[in-house]
Amino acid sequence: MRSLFRRTFIAFLASFAVLLVVLAGALIAGYNHSLSTWSARRVLMIEESARRILRGADEAEQTVPQDVPVFVYDRRGTLVASNRGVGRRREGDEDRIPVHENGTLLGYFSVGTTAFRNDAANRALAHSLVRAAAAGALAAFGAAVVMAWGFARSLTSPAARVAAGIDSIAYGAPAAPIPEEGAEEVVRIARAANTLAVRLSDERRLRAQWAQDVTHDLRTPIASIRAQLEAIVDGVYRADAGTVKTTLSELGRVERLIGDLEELMQLEQPDARIDVTTFSAEGFVQTLRQRFGHEIAKKGIRWEPELRTEAISADEALLYRAVSNVVSNAVRHAPTGGRVRLLVTNLPERGLQLAVTNEGPPIPPAELDHLFERLYRGEYARNTEGSGLGLTIARRIVLLHNGRIEVASTAAEGTTVSIVLPQ
Repeated sequence: MRSLFRRTFIAFLASFAVLLVVLAGALIAGYNHSLSTWSARRVLMIEESARRILRGADEAEQTVPQDVPVFVYDRRGTLVASNRGVGRRREGDEDRIPVHENGTLLGYFSVGTTAFRNDAANRALAHSLVRAAAAGALAAFGAAVVMAWGFARSLTSPAARVAAGIDSIAYGAPAAPIPEEGAEEVVRIARAANTLAVRLSDERRLRAQWAQDVTHDLRTPIASIRAQLEAIVDGVYRADAGTVKTTLSELGRVERLIGDLEELMQLEQPDARIDVTTFSAEGFVQTLRQRFGHEIAKKGIRWEPELRTEAISADEALLYRAVSNVVSNAVRHAPTGGRVRLLVTNLPERGLQLAVTNEGPPIPPAELDHLFERLYRGEYARNTEGSGLGLTIARRIVLLHNGRIEVASTAAEGTTVSIVLPQ
């Protein structure tokens, strides 16, 4: 496989060679045309000289070119003038050209081959032109080689650096950012490779943090279950309903975490697809009310749905999962006797908005940017139920719908999680 440098270098030289051939052909064609024009003009000059001779002009005006045989005849065919002498062989004697003046035949003339090279000066000029053309062609070819090398090097050097950088990324070796220089296409490739490297680095960091968090979140309930079971075996705890219930609660926490992890992994698959349908907004909200009815009643929360649209276009099951996660957090963090508001409306030029607001304590500004990270649990949610993946799953579902999800939290207006989907 030839390198890009060799390909570019050879292509440049081939293009120059084609250009040189075309130029040489044009020069040769122009040269031949010039010779033909010169010969025609030469014959006209000889004809004018023959006309002056046949008119009986003075000897001073009877000039005949000496580089070509010329014979002049009167109307009877008698030779009256020649630049080769009467006794010489009359070249061109068989091809006599009539000479007229004002429609009257004055006589004839014949001329030998009117070649440009017959004249010594002309031959010297032609030789000089050939030498100059050859020297110019060699000089141009040498300049083309140098320019081709420089051009190919300037084009392929950035590409080689990009290739080396991508190789480093492919093999996982840490590397400095790829220089974004060279041709526009190479710059775009370098910029994309740098962006990819940053994202891969972030992804590796997140995966490492995720694995650490999963290990921590699994270790804690498993250790608790192990301790409870060992206490029962040792006779410290009685195997009564209360102890079993506590153990089952810890097992449920592990089960929820594993289920959420499995769901998130499925949603993050490259081939994950959504099934968009149109369904009733009222029925969707009523299902949510039934889902959280027990928690709402237990805490005395005021459930305030507000519908400003009749239909929703989305994957109903996935959207229900995403909004359920958001509502679950809102109900969990709302104070007893507080309020949870669900707004469903169509925003002009934006799409469908589902906004869930609760009156709980505001989320610290430092935590807002981390709420959608995997297994992130802020200071206020650290000791509550949940796997820490609810909002991460919600964001992934929203992204599958090409939408966006945002959080705003203030002491005066509470915390609002807003989902906006294109319709």
